[in-house]
Amino acid sequence: MQKAFFRFYKKEKWINRNVEIEETLYEQLKDISSNILDASLNKLIDACVENFKIENDEIIFYKKPMNEITIARSIRLRESMWNKLDNYKKDYDISLYKLINMSIKYTLEEYNKE
Repeated sequence: MQKAFFRFYKKEKWINRNVEIEETLYEQLKDISSNILDASLNKLIDACVENFKIENDEIIFYKKPMNEITIARSIRLRESMWNKLDNYKKDYDISLYKLINMSIKYTLEEYNKE
């Protein structure tokens, strides 16, 4: 593929689902989408899921901050990302809600280190 197009994905079906996302994480993504990167919230969440890895069967859970609210949001991810999450859900018995919030949290931590 031409170098100029390396940042674009091949066409893929996008699927909508309702998922609870912690408000603090959502607001950070919203700020990035509005002020820093040329990407929608859905594409940022999709990138977080793509970036998320469970290596050597090691899962590091984090405690949800006290008084943190979660809001059900309709999000849109590529079909392959939903499949990835479904596989993790089956393999590790972790809810989609937790997996998505973990993927956002870990990606934001990496992003904020830069």
